Amino acid sequence: MGVAIIHPGSGNITSLGDALARLGQPFSVVKTPQDVSADVLFLPGQGRFGTVAQFLWDQGWQPFLQDWLAQGKRLVGICVGMQVLFEGSEEDPTVPGLGFFTGILEKLSGITPMMGWAQVEWLQAGWPKGAGYFVNSFVMRQSAFALGRTQYDRTFCSAVQKESCLAFQFHPEKSGAFGAEVLKKCLD
Repeated sequence: MGVAIIHPGSGNITSLGDALARLGQPFSVVKTPQDVSADVLFLPGQGRFGTVAQFLWDQGWQPFLQDWLAQGKRLVGICVGMQVLFEGSEEDPTVPGLGFFTGILEKLSGITPMMGWAQVEWLQAGWPKGAGYFVNSFVMRQSAFALGRTQYDRTFCSAVQKESCLAFQFHPEKSGAFGAEVLKKCLD
């Protein structure tokens, strides 16, 4: 199986690459859709919503990924890589997200950023039990595509899935054995 990590101009490329390498999964890093030769794409986290979303629009990723998902190929978003899959965010209200999930991300009302470990409550069977490592200030409160929930100031979606598109607000690549199990499921 071919795996590629989209390099959106920022992000946690090294940690995600290290986590995939620990699983024995070869991967490439791509900056443009023309570079893709893979079956699974990861869109990693760290960065500002508007910066990452604008980069993806400017490089032609939105139509490419829309076609990618229409073909049933796997896309995995992590942290801001999850957030940009929605329609928008209060963080940068003038920059549209990619729109693969409906909704606008809201700023957490507690202490921000949320930083540290928190339990993930899965809404479907078959996912590992445990806590993920979070670093974020914005969240999707509710979604028809919620796969997991986490409690911070209030409950929010910590994972979503729509057909072959999976996304996590937490960082599986920084979440120890729990995160390794999550990544393995993304590669199944």
